[in-house]
Order: sequence, then C-alpha cells, then structure tokens
Amino acid sequence: MDTPNKTTFEAGAIFYTEKEGKFSLFKLIKHDAEFETYHIKVYNPVDALPQKEDLAKLDVLAHHAPINQHGFENPQLLYSTPLEDDDLEGYLEYIKQIGNIDEVIQYASKYYKEAYQLGTQKEHEQAIQRYTKAIDLIPNFFEAIDNRAFAKMDLGRWADAVEDFTLSLTVQPDSLLAIFSIGECYFKSAEYAKAKTYFEQAVALNPSHEVSQQFLAKTIAQLEP
Repeated sequence: MDTPNKTTFEAGAIFYTEKEGKFSLFKLIKHDAEFETYHIKVYNPVDALPQKEDLAKLDVLAHHAPINQHGFENPQLLYSTPLEDDDLEGYLEYIKQIGNIDEVIQYASKYYKEAYQLGTQKEHEQAIQRYTKAIDLIPNFFEAIDNRAFAKMDLGRWADAVEDFTLSLTVQPDSLLAIFSIGECYFKSAEYAKAKTYFEQAVALNPSHEVSQQFLAKTIAQLEP
C-alpha cells in the first residue's frame, strides 16, 4: 500500500512524480489547506526532467485540476517559480464557474491596482491588459472599464475608448463621466456632430458641469459655417 504523501508545497512549485521512466510534472497554483487540495496545472508526461528555462515549452495537459494534496506518489520538488498570468487562466475560470465571489473580487482588485499603477507610469498598453483581466472576472466592473477607456484615450485610440465608455453606460446609464468622455473622444477625432450630442446630454444631466458647457460651446463653434 502506498504511503500517503505528507509533503507540502507552496504556490509556484514545480513538482513531479516518476513512474516507469516517465515524469509527470505539475505546477502548484494554490494550496487550499482547509480542504487539503492542490489546484495545479498539469503538463504532459516527459522522458527527462526539463531545465527551468524550458518549462514554457512543455505541452499542457490541463490548465487547472483540483487534486487531493496527498494523492501524489512520492512527489519531488523540481523548482520554485513565480506564478505567471498564463498559469492562472484555468484557475480563474474555475473560481468564476463555482461562484467563489470573494476570490474573484480579490483577483479583480489585484489586476485593477496593477493596471492603475502601470497607467501612472505611462505603460498604457500593459495597463489595458490588466484592466481587461479585471473586467473578464467582473464584467460590470465599471471603474475598470472607464479606466481602460482612459488608457485608450491616452494612446489616441478614440473609437476603442468610445466602445468602452458605451459599455460602461450599460452598467451606469447616467454616468456623467462616460457620457462626457464619449463626447470628448468624438471631439478629439473631429466628429463634431456626434460630440455635440453627447455634450448636450452631459449638460442636461448636470447643468452646472462647467467643462461640459465649455466643450459644448467649442463644439458648436466648430460646426458653425
């Protein structure tokens, strides 16, 4: 009878088992100590243990599998590595599917904060990627949607920003920020008739919003013959 595995690995561990000259490799995504479960990424069996730099070349058998932590026969630690975004894909889909709201919010908040920091460093493309990860986890995360749109504006991607602000309005239909910003995108892309419509909506929503009034006046001036 096999002796139960008592070894405990930490997240990021690459460990393996060996059977009949084949090595089965796993990457630990999360150790759920309460339920004695390893959430792992599973690689296809290999004939020889890889070098750390070759891990990315391995074929993945399963992006996520929950397995009892004692269910591995004589597991051996190979490397300790950071958790990369690709490693989390399967696990994030899993927590969404089972409705683990607390952990979904935790990861979405993490990506949002990382994106915001990237934005302050003018790393707008990377910020967009991080905001997208947050939105994938929480589709009605309008703050992330708005900030992703602002990052696109910073890159001069006016039409893409309009798409995001329009998405934001499906969550918050009376968002002055989103309505005004759509107008600003159209103004910046010289689509003044469209810009006027949105600036009028912004002024109607908040007549005391001076910036909306100013942009509406500038837009009307552009439309005058």
